[in-house]
Amino acid sequence: MQEVPVFRAVKPSEFEECLDLWEKVFSPVPRSLFVPYFHGDPWYRGAYTRVCEEDGRIVSAVQVVERRVYVGSAELVMGGIGDVATDPDYRGRGYNTQCLRDSIRVMKRYGIDFSVLFTGICDFYGRLGWRSVPMRISSGSIRSELGSDSMDYVVRTCDFFKDLPALEEVHKSFSGGRPYTTVRTPDYWTGYVLPRFGAQENTLVAEYKGSVVGYLLGNSNGENSSIGELGYLPNHARSIGSLMRSNAVRMRDRGVKTINAYVPEEPQVLSAFRGVVDDFKVTESRGGMCLVTNMRSLGRRLLPELSRRARESNPPSGPISLDTEMGSLSLTVANGKVVQGGRQPTRVPISQPDFFCLLLGIKSVEELGIETTPKAREIISALFPRQRPAFWMPDHF
Repeated sequence: MQEVPVFRAVKPSEFEECLDLWEKVFSPVPRSLFVPYFHGDPWYRGAYTRVCEEDGRIVSAVQVVERRVYVGSAELVMGGIGDVATDPDYRGRGYNTQCLRDSIRVMKRYGIDFSVLFTGICDFYGRLGWRSVPMRISSGSIRSELGSDSMDYVVRTCDFFKDLPALEEVHKSFSGGRPYTTVRTPDYWTGYVLPRFGAQENTLVAEYKGSVVGYLLGNSNGENSSIGELGYLPNHARSIGSLMRSNAVRMRDRGVKTINAYVPEEPQVLSAFRGVVDDFKVTESRGGMCLVTNMRSLGRRLLPELSRRARESNPPSGPISLDTEMGSLSLTVANGKVVQGGRQPTRVPISQPDFFCLLLGIKSVEELGIETTPKAREIISALFPRQRPAFWMPDHF
């Protein structure tokens, strides 16, 4: 008789068995990519690995990763979903679906504000409430002539042991407060991020008078390559031009023809990228999906940043409510301060994708074409302006 499947949290004694499952399902991805979930993530909890046990072994698993992400001065709690896997012999029984439902329940229990995942099968996750949120990707083909480099910066291969403090400083300066960007602690840098940078030769650093002032992470796969992270210090925006050129030369020497840049649309970054590619274009990726798991705590954590924006932009006073399928965010603006709640707010029906576009600064209320009153639109525009978000590749899960 077939054993009844049991859905639960993983046990520490089962970490290796869970790694065996992921290594089997996601081959040829190396086992080392999964190890940091258990042994390098400073926010790991046993409850975050949801498994299905049948026939005395783990046959399905889903990993939740807890992160803090910036929205300006605010830090929201995000639950990433990764390593959604079922042994091929046990597929088609709904085990992953149940593990995902358990994951949503656990995220709500631990006060996680929203969830993020990256996938090529959006319909599968859409059944459970996740919705596709667009992110813009710049791309182009590497130029045959790349011109000369600036003499102000020396570009070299990164030495993680020596350069880590500089990488941390540059990342904090360039990405701190940037919407959608993960907050990185020293333990998270060493235990999770650096292993996902890959080999040291994938990362270039730019030096100015002997000090690292910028860096760029570039990876290649056959004729295609990607820029998965970059940054530079204030007053050294020109270093990104040197880094882009050196990366393009390196990629071209490997036989790479195209570059996809997962970068924020900073003018200096886009200008430098345009300088090394032909056929430049910007497309929207829909593989990133988001789900609100706790609207009230999300709103509470946002309030200081929203009040700061209200003081700067001085929108009209009044209450509004952004009404999504996963709950409402009700806000009242008065005298340069934003609080939750409010009597008789202007109700603004909004989809989850549009809500996240506003929250993360991906698109403005005008770009989204949200229908509401002129006053409510002015308030939303002030509280949720268009920004330049980034979700760096080493933070993926």
